[in-house]
Amino acid sequence: MQLKDIVAVAWKRRWLLLTLLAFTVGFATLFAFTKAKRYEATVTMALLPDPQKGQGFIASDNLSALLGTYAATAESRSTVRQASASLGRSLPGKVEASTEAGTGILRLTGSAPHAKDALITAQAVATAFQRRISTNELLIAEVVDSGSVPTAPVQPRPPLIIAAALILGLGGGLLLALALEHFRRFIETAEDFAEATNVPLLARLPRERALARGEHAIAWNVRELQEYQESIRTLRTNLDFVTKGWTGSLQVTSPFSAEGKSTLTANLGVALAQMGVETVIVDADLRRPRQHELFDMPNLAGLTTVMRSGRKPEPVPTTYEHLSLMAAGPPLGDEIEQLHVQFGFVLREIVGQGAFVLVDTPPILPVSDARLVATHVSCVLLVVASGAERPATLASALEKLQLAGATVAGAVLNMAPREREGVGYYGYDSTEPTERPAQLPVT
Repeated sequence: MQLKDIVAVAWKRRWLLLTLLAFTVGFATLFAFTKAKRYEATVTMALLPDPQKGQGFIASDNLSALLGTYAATAESRSTVRQASASLGRSLPGKVEASTEAGTGILRLTGSAPHAKDALITAQAVATAFQRRISTNELLIAEVVDSGSVPTAPVQPRPPLIIAAALILGLGGGLLLALALEHFRRFIETAEDFAEATNVPLLARLPRERALARGEHAIAWNVRELQEYQESIRTLRTNLDFVTKGWTGSLQVTSPFSAEGKSTLTANLGVALAQMGVETVIVDADLRRPRQHELFDMPNLAGLTTVMRSGRKPEPVPTTYEHLSLMAAGPPLGDEIEQLHVQFGFVLREIVGQGAFVLVDTPPILPVSDARLVATHVSCVLLVVASGAERPATLASALEKLQLAGATVAGAVLNMAPREREGVGYYGYDSTEPTERPAQLPVT
């Protein structure tokens, strides 16, 4: 994976990264400012040969061995007890001895919750250590630096802790994002779609709360849905390029349910009608018909009754000029079999009336209805909800359409996250509703 791929994953999962980073830094900050403070003070001693005992020189190897022994002596319980006895109370802190090889330097570092106690601990242990080795005939301990009261704690160190939390948060968040991308990868962006298939992506429709809550089924003339309207116009324009003009029929389907195909079909039908294209929406989703609900029309008769009777289809005009609807019709018990046998005849009759036909069908993967319809339509538009499908699912849906001999005109990424707030498109006012002639296409 190249650096640009890692950056792309980080941007895609930026909210996960920011959340994890905020949690890590917040926890580290809380820890840094609530942890008990720790001060340190150091007394430096020089271990020198005792000239009164006739020792003028000690080899460096012997000195190094002796330094380790004297350091252990300084930290020993007996030395600590002597230091406590000289204070008349327990040592207020702990002591740690360290040496410098080949130098004869011994450092006694006292640590305690209070600055003065750290110095008292180091000095008391140094005095007790001097007394303990005063009777040996090798070295004497001379204090060269008695230390001072520390002005700042050595622990905790908030800048260091927070900096470490930043690094860990960013690193951990990036690893988690990469893992999610690998193991739980869904198609969420146009880039994801392009990586998964060569099918052209004709439009990206934003997620609209009003549509999701069912407050508005048809987006036109709703000022809050201007961005969605503009995306439908983009789809309309791109479909015009792909289909080479509005003739024939277009099937709208999706890999699974709840991906917004029926709402998209209805709004695309209105967009075509606004352009002056005679359009008929045929609801061929006989299992869960929606179009009559979206246009607030009855479902007493429709596709099922026409297929059963063999009569000439008569789509019902909607409240939108140039747009008619053939509802699914009431269930008759054998409607799926009728769809297999009679749908081609019905579709040819409607197309023969000079209308462009939008066919709303069930999803591809759960049932076979969409594949039956795909053999009769001019081309297919696949609707994929952002974050709902994996690349393998998309590939499976396209494979089934290919096996049915369908021509896939392209796809739509539906319910995509907003990339920016507001509409503000070129040539439009983002605060006022837009009006334009219905007969002219917007490109």
